[in-house]
Amino acid sequence: MLKNAKPIKKDKLHDQVYDQLCTLLREGEFTPGQAVHVARVAEAFGVSAMPVREALTRLQAIGVLANVSGRSLGVPSLGYEELTDLRDVRLEVEALAVKWAIANRDDEFIADLEKLLKRLETTERSGDVQGYVKANYKFHLRIYQQSNSPVLVDTINTLWLRVSPHLYQLERENQYKVSNIHHRIIVRAIRDNDEAAAMHELVLDISDAYEVLVRTLFSNSPSR
Repeated sequence: MLKNAKPIKKDKLHDQVYDQLCTLLREGEFTPGQAVHVARVAEAFGVSAMPVREALTRLQAIGVLANVSGRSLGVPSLGYEELTDLRDVRLEVEALAVKWAIANRDDEFIADLEKLLKRLETTERSGDVQGYVKANYKFHLRIYQQSNSPVLVDTINTLWLRVSPHLYQLERENQYKVSNIHHRIIVRAIRDNDEAAAMHELVLDISDAYEVLVRTLFSNSPSR
């Protein structure tokens, strides 16, 4: 049973199945190479197999899922060029979202970030890898939502569909603790209305994680 799955309401069934699958992918519910079984997802969501198959097909069409075991769909491994391309695009669009978020900052926004930061620190200290990946997505999403740009947030969410399933590997070099240093500085910079510092720290957060993933995924590869 999927830990974070919720029963699907019958209204707009196909879209809801797709949206919840996307959320689970961004929160690290599925890991690279793991098949996403139609029956398991259908049972967790309380729906028939048909809308699940349709959602998986949609995710395959945009490159988020691929054949990983026979004809089974799952999260594919990332190649070096794809990982680098994702890093480069994320640096641009996520830094822009931070800039716009600061322009729209308010007390509620900052309070939300401080709560999410505490959750990140708690899950990191306790070694709750999936809890950390989930909290990390929610922390970043909350920042980007404050940009008040649905188009920008949709773009970022699509990028995170590809990268989030791989973030659990960052634990191997204690990267979660390093990321939380960046997160604390980001929150402080947003509170202080320091646009340059917040954007700089976000770039470091993404870049540091990228370097760890490169070492983890390709250290034994003869060439990239």
